[in-house]
Amino acid sequence: MSSILPSSLASGTPATTPAASTGGTALTGAGGQGTVSSTGLGSGLDINSIVAQLVAAEGNGPTQLINSKTSAINAQLSAYGQFQAAVSALQASLATLASPTQFQNNAATVTDTSIAAATADSTAAAGSYSLQVLQLAQGTQLISGPVATSGTAVGTGTLTIKVGTTSIPVTITSSNNNLAGIAAAISSAGATQGIAASLLTANDGVHLVLTSAATGAVNAVTVTQSGGDGGLASLVYDPANSNTPLTLQQGAQDARVKLDGYTYNSSSNVVTGLLTGVTLNLKAPSAANTPTTLSIAVDHSAAQQAVQSFVTSYNTVANAVAQLSSYNATTGSAGPLLGDGLLNSFVSQVNNVLDTSVASLKNGPFSTLAEIGIVANTDGTLSSDPAKLNTAVSNNYASLAQLFSGTGGVATKLNDLLTEYTQPTTGILAQQTNSLQQNLKDLATQKTALNQRLADLQAQLYAQYNAMDALVAQLKNTGTSVQAQLDSIYYPGKASTAVP
Repeated sequence: MSSILPSSLASGTPATTPAASTGGTALTGAGGQGTVSSTGLGSGLDINSIVAQLVAAEGNGPTQLINSKTSAINAQLSAYGQFQAAVSALQASLATLASPTQFQNNAATVTDTSIAAATADSTAAAGSYSLQVLQLAQGTQLISGPVATSGTAVGTGTLTIKVGTTSIPVTITSSNNNLAGIAAAISSAGATQGIAASLLTANDGVHLVLTSAATGAVNAVTVTQSGGDGGLASLVYDPANSNTPLTLQQGAQDARVKLDGYTYNSSSNVVTGLLTGVTLNLKAPSAANTPTTLSIAVDHSAAQQAVQSFVTSYNTVANAVAQLSSYNATTGSAGPLLGDGLLNSFVSQVNNVLDTSVASLKNGPFSTLAEIGIVANTDGTLSSDPAKLNTAVSNNYASLAQLFSGTGGVATKLNDLLTEYTQPTTGILAQQTNSLQQNLKDLATQKTALNQRLADLQAQLYAQYNAMDALVAQLKNTGTSVQAQLDSIYYPGKASTAVP
């Protein structure tokens, strides 16, 4: 906040101290008026001190009031920021509970975890299946014949590596025509397609090993060569034309799984098309003739975790409210939102939602949070009874889903209420924050106006006291002159006076 006066003036202290040797200092007051502040040579008064005290008497009260209001509003803004953060976290925890799909999640398990893991979404049907992993999907691995060293020249030209339908040209020149250079060129050109080359040193010499990360039969690899000096012919793998100097160490193949006796091929070890809503992550082939069990069931644990997350987030809000609206009788200190109407209204509305029973469950096994073990503590927080919640999950899962996410469900209603508070521009908290920020602007305007008024008053007082001081000095001079004239008059008997 800018001010036309320095901070010393705003607190009631004069902006300048006149120099005694000159009898005055120029002071620029409001509107650019120029005055001279004297040292009271005429009247003997300390004009600077008098003006400073008068300005302070006029300005200290309003300044303290404005500063006090500004500090209080800034404290409120900070408090509302903390409160909104806690409310937003609570609303985030409701995102899953307020959605019916949260209670439709399924879990998939594979009994033999060494061969596969499984996940399921809400579209999966509950059931149990016999599963065998016949083989894993794999990519291609090719190996060359030996050369003496990695620096032995092989040849120049272009190697074209084809992965499925994708071709990768690799240019080999005289600068990289040895086995080490060729391996580096292949790895560089094929990096984005999962193609890499390395060197294997054995007793018979150095071999080039080319591997492809792309699995599945559709991603089989071929290598052809063209141009150059023809030396790259030793690195070709083209079985369709019976040209295979490179040896096939591992061929590209599909994964094969058997579910309830039906075989399914997948180009990847992440199998998504076998069973609706189920994804298998294959790890290893099953032992011969040893199937395992794939089970699909409703995922109760996810709902339980979501309920517990809601309780934790709610308690964060409750603790924030308690802190912001607290009062310490011993110290007399109060929280920045003690007695705040918005905060009190929020607490009342939230408690009303939590205490209300869900109408559609009136004839069911439970219709309130308390009946599933979620109750209020004396400090305003919530606690949950794991045993009661577990019973509700195990025996009345559909009713539990309706209690939170159905029409009129607790999470649904609470989420709607919190949205009224947390909307970015139109929400109750946003409007309150905007109102407080406008109050800060108004106070800043008042502070500027007060500083201006004090500057005007200072200039006016200096003008008045300087005029008085000049008049007193003039009267003193006149008195001195009159006294001198009286002293010059001769009368008989006057001592030490020359006879005229």
